[in-house]
Amino acid sequence: MVIGLGVFIDDAMGNLDNSELPAVTVGLCGLFLLATALPWFGLNVRRLHDIGLTGWLFLLFLIPTFGTVIILVFALFPTQPRENQWGPVPAGVGV
Repeated sequence: MVIGLGVFIDDAMGNLDNSELPAVTVGLCGLFLLATALPWFGLNVRRLHDIGLTGWLFLLFLIPTFGTVIILVFALFPTQPRENQWGPVPAGVGV
C-alpha cells in the first residue's frame, strides 16, 4: 500500500517520466521501515522471552534465509506456562 501510494504520487508529479529516482516512493518506504522496525524487534524479542530463550537470538535473522526460518520456528513454540527468568506469564494468556 505504501509503495502504491508513493508510485501514484510520483506519477502525478511526473517523477516517473524521467530517469530520476522516484523520491516520494523511496521516502515513504523509508519512513514505513523506520516506523515499523523497532516495534518488530521488540515483538520478536518478547516472543523469544515467552518461550524461555534469550532475546539476543533474534540476531539470527541477520543470517540470510536460514536465520529467518529459525526465528519463524521459534515463534511457533508454545509459551511457557510458568514464570521464567524474564518475568511472569502476562495476564490473560491462556496456555
